[in-house]
Amino acid sequence: MTLPRNGTAELDGEAVVAEFATDPGGGVTVNSISGPNSSTVRLTTSNSEIVGASFAAPGASVNLSEPGGDDRVRTGAVVGFDTTDRNDGAVIVDPSRSRFEYQTFGVWLEDRRQATGTAGAGSYGVRTSNSSVPSSGSATYNGVSTGVARRADGDAYLTASRVNVRTNFRTATITRSGTSANNLRTGVEGTAPELDFSGTGNVSGNRFKANTSGTGINGSADGPFYGPSAEEVGGTFQATGSGGVAYIGSFGAD
Repeated sequence: MTLPRNGTAELDGEAVVAEFATDPGGGVTVNSISGPNSSTVRLTTSNSEIVGASFAAPGASVNLSEPGGDDRVRTGAVVGFDTTDRNDGAVIVDPSRSRFEYQTFGVWLEDRRQATGTAGAGSYGVRTSNSSVPSSGSATYNGVSTGVARRADGDAYLTASRVNVRTNFRTATITRSGTSANNLRTGVEGTAPELDFSGTGNVSGNRFKANTSGTGINGSADGPFYGPSAEEVGGTFQATGSGGVAYIGSFGAD
């Protein structure tokens, strides 16, 4: 997927949203998770670089811009934004620089330094039409995910992992493994195997939905196929577990 060298591009998709509360010590409690619902991301470019990202979904939105004074960091195909006070932030896969031809995905946080805030995770791109999804055969997709988690220690984390999706276009199995987690309060990064999960569900039209489980977490993952002939798959996931664990994210695979 190619973005304009200079300009804006708005992409349609879907997102899950979590509402959370933050105590004076920085501990987080997730009050609700909703979606996936319709969502958009608007990307602003300058000299082929993403310099702004605006996410919008029911109940959550964030608008970040380097020309507007926000901090921007690029790591490979991933672009991260933060306000100078670290109240709002976002991570987005640059569709012009990633291996994905038909999609992008990311996460965002709004008001993380306030008493209440929201987090979102969205998947965006060119969906396969229902009639163009294969009716036979099989496919294996490998990719990555990003997410936001409240772990059992009460802190919020930004996560990344490997993703594998296998399908015969009647059912689909998703496996998320090798999760790493960066503590948004302390900056310490480590592994988070308790956030790995897998699950199997049905394909309906141009999308799949699977119930998922892992070590102490249960949830769901779903999303559409992308591209003219289902060359890629992406979507969102959500999960909860004991000790107040709550988790949302998005992924892409080809």
